[in-house]
Amino acid sequence: MKLKLLFNRHFWWDFKYRVQCFFKPKQKWLTEVIPDTFCDKVELIPRLLFKCLEHYVEVECKQDHIYDIGYDWSEELKNGHVDQDYADDRMKRDKALLEAYNWIKVGRIEFDKQIDAAYPPSQNWDELFEKSATEDGYYELVVSDERSACYKEVFRLEKIKLDRDKECMHTIIKYHERLWT
Repeated sequence: MKLKLLFNRHFWWDFKYRVQCFFKPKQKWLTEVIPDTFCDKVELIPRLLFKCLEHYVEVECKQDHIYDIGYDWSEELKNGHVDQDYADDRMKRDKALLEAYNWIKVGRIEFDKQIDAAYPPSQNWDELFEKSATEDGYYELVVSDERSACYKEVFRLEKIKLDRDKECMHTIIKYHERLWT
């Protein structure tokens, strides 16, 4: 570190700010979705993106000096404060973001319930495995047609959920430059 830095006012202001942020993070709402345990990026990326949109809709857009998401721009158009292109662009963006937000808050939870209900009922280990006909001392998994059909439905529902999650993430990324207040 250079000696000149110790006499720089900005250096000390930045140092103080970083220490304060260490003890009181400015993005506390985001650190709550990051688990303390290991989490694969496959799960972490959607969590972060979804939480960012959730915070934007529920907190940032609810401030007094901000137009809420889904705002009706007709009054501003009539008074000449904005032009039609701006209003149309905002309404298109808000509609897409609200659809993604509704999927995250409602649709995704309902879909998880459908997936959980599609799983086959639990079975006893003795029913799941039988002695191998070819190898002594070994057991083989016995899968009934009913269980196979249940898991086929689970996989189908999980694919739909993943596709909807991707659509939401694409929407968030598409409009990420406009998610500031």
